[in-house]
Amino acid sequence: MKYWVGAGGLALILTVAGCGTQDMSTEQEPEEAAVEDETTETVEQPEAEAETEDSTGGDSHDDEVATVDPYDYFLEDGSTARFEGYGNEFAEFTLRTDYMEANHVAIYEDNGGTVGLKVFRLHDDRIELVKQEGEFYEDFEASFEELQALEVISTYLEFPIEQDQEIGDATVVETGASLETPYRNFEDVFVLEQESEGSINRNYFVESFGEVKREFRANPDDPEEFWITSTLASIELAEEKK
Repeated sequence: MKYWVGAGGLALILTVAGCGTQDMSTEQEPEEAAVEDETTETVEQPEAEAETEDSTGGDSHDDEVATVDPYDYFLEDGSTARFEGYGNEFAEFTLRTDYMEANHVAIYEDNGGTVGLKVFRLHDDRIELVKQEGEFYEDFEASFEELQALEVISTYLEFPIEQDQEIGDATVVETGASLETPYRNFEDVFVLEQESEGSINRNYFVESFGEVKREFRANPDDPEEFWITSTLASIELAEEKK
């Protein structure tokens, strides 16, 4: 059986359909307004977060401490540095660097007459000397526990480095200095000076290298006495020695 819809019935159907579409459109308007409100709130949130971040990042001292890497004051593991010397037969020497466990670094200093050992313990804010021995002709070996058990002898460096800062028996007498060496010219060098029984020792340091020069004068009051100096002349990296 077939059903036929006349012109009047078709018009009625279209009219009802049109009314339904208008009602749906009217009901969606509040939802669109709610979406706009949510969008506005989402945009405002990053501004509040940015203000919070700005309010917590004002301690420049803590930022400076956090950026110091104590390993930057030693040469690469296995490398050997040669220092050119003047004024004394033992002023020329080599330094060999050996990284150990538990944030310890061993330095072997060979001046042609003897080999000395120094072991340093590294912290975020300081470097400590924990072992020092002369006439040491073998490689120093120690377990993690043995290294941790070494007692502190003295403070080698303390961060951040500042003018007139006292580190152990030494004082930072200069910062931001320039220094010419046979190896290269350095900037931003700081100088530690130590007086002992009328003599003066000066040690020059630069970040990413560590100690780059030493000076010693037994009698500073004698203008004719020259400094005994040891200055960085070359660096042989571990991979170059293989």
